Amino acid sequence: MRTRAIILTVAATTAVLGLAACDPAATSTSTGTAAAVPAATAAGDAAAAPVAAGDGEKLKDVEITKCTVDATLKWPSAELKITNHSSKNSNYMVQVEFLDAAGTRIGEGVAATNGLAPGQASVQKAQGATETTGKTSCKVIDVTRYAAP
Repeated sequence: MRTRAIILTVAATTAVLGLAACDPAATSTSTGTAAAVPAATAAGDAAAAPVAAGDGEKLKDVEITKCTVDATLKWPSAELKITNHSSKNSNYMVQVEFLDAAGTRIGEGVAATNGLAPGQASVQKAQGATETTGKTSCKVIDVTRYAAP
């Protein structure tokens, strides 16, 4: 139980820090067409797959490299590679949803990185906090990118 509380605190802090750094001019790109990356098993890794499908250049900045379910907690997570393709240092906030084998949303997670230089990449993790069993897939649903102050 203590582990879950710590993970929830870290996830909430990451989300709050990402939101607190946002400026009013921040833009967001959402899509329901981004490719979902399945977890091979309830506790296994999926093959890497890009998330470039969709409308918007910011989605091309994010790739799901792993979609897994923790063997102990049964919580899903997505490892993301965020690459800044813009010409300015940028901050990112990425929202990921986790889906069961039927395509039903079972949870969500957020990953953020700040001050990413042009051409620089960062590996981040979006952690879900909902117990799941069976096959699970990960899908990027929103990417917010804005120039770093």
